[in-house]
Formats: sequence, C-alpha cells, structure tokens
Amino acid sequence: MDPIFVARIIFSLIAVAISVGPMVADFNKTHATNPLWTPHARFHVVWQVLTQAGVSIIILALLWMPAPDQSTHTWIAVCLLYVWFIAFYATLGSMSLFEGSLKDVNGIKPWHWKVFGKTYLVDTNLGGGTILFIINSVGVYLLIA
Repeated sequence: MDPIFVARIIFSLIAVAISVGPMVADFNKTHATNPLWTPHARFHVVWQVLTQAGVSIIILALLWMPAPDQSTHTWIAVCLLYVWFIAFYATLGSMSLFEGSLKDVNGIKPWHWKVFGKTYLVDTNLGGGTILFIINSVGVYLLIA
C-alpha cells in the first residue's frame, strides 16, 4: 500500500478525533453546561471546540480535495494538526500562570494503566493527546520515508 495514502488516512483519523473527541468530552455537564464554571468560561470552551471542528474540516479538505500540488496541501494539513498539539502542550506547560488543571472534580476519570503489575493513573487529555501526537508523527515519517 502507498505510504502517502496511509499517512493521509492517519491524518484524517486524527483530524476527526481532535474534532469529535472534544465535542463528546466537552459538550456536557463537565464543561459546557457545568454549573461550577462561569458563563464566560463555558462560552470559551464551546468556541474552542467549534473552532477546532472547523479547522479539522479544512484539514480533511486539504487532504482529500483534488489539488494541483497534493503534497503541499498534505503538508499544510500536517502543520495544522501540529498546531493543535503545540497549543495543547504549551497550555499544559503554562498552566501555573493561570491556575489551570488537566482535570475537574466532576470531569472525565483518568485511565488506569497497569505496567509490570503497578497501576498508573494517566489523565485522559494527556494520554489521548500524546497517543495522537505519536500517531501523527508516524504519518509524517511515512511521508518522508
């Protein structure tokens, strides 16, 4: 199978995941309708999720619409995907500046991973974002290999 085609499939799946995943996770009582959040914070989470959904649609269009230079469109799509990851990790690294947190008291529970008999709790956002980052990087490897 053509590695570039496989890479485009990978990038498409990630675009869908970073669009649909936050909608499922955030359009409910843990975020968008959370009575503990201020109305303005709820506004921002809905705005952020809808913005990412729009960017994901652009990514899918770049990947699959016919273009004179499909390679350029694919690389633009890859860059847009990495913007999501860079923004995620930049936010993670700067949480102390705005008293941020990866989780809420009534939010999604962490993953329980057993490694050599020991159980580790991994935040769902961090675990999912890191897995998607690694898969996206595999797609980039397929483009350049």
